[in-house]
Amino acid sequence: MRRPLSLYARAAALALHLALFISMLLTSTSLLGLVAAFVLLMPLPGLLRGREYTHAWASMLVAFYCALWLAEGWARPDVRDAAFLHATLAAFDFVSLVLYVRLRGRERIARTAASGAASH
Repeated sequence: MRRPLSLYARAAALALHLALFISMLLTSTSLLGLVAAFVLLMPLPGLLRGREYTHAWASMLVAFYCALWLAEGWARPDVRDAAFLHATLAAFDFVSLVLYVRLRGRERIARTAASGAASH
């Protein structure tokens, strides 16, 4: 039996989310930067449990971070490369979170259809 694609999207989402947190933690130069990094830990329990709802709202949180890093990169040329790197990481995190929710939903629909067809 093939592994569901959502399993790979979930693994990517966890890895990218933790990578974003760690990179923000390591490059933070202020208390506000540290607080912003630790906010990313809020959805971690739900992400570890594979909850679709948590993946969905975490994607909105990460989209906000992506926008902030892009703005930081444009506003401060001295940190442009690092800011755009963080924005790219946040964008990939966003895509993996959304992809997990979409794939998981499709897999649930397919399972329901298959079990409905088997019962008839």
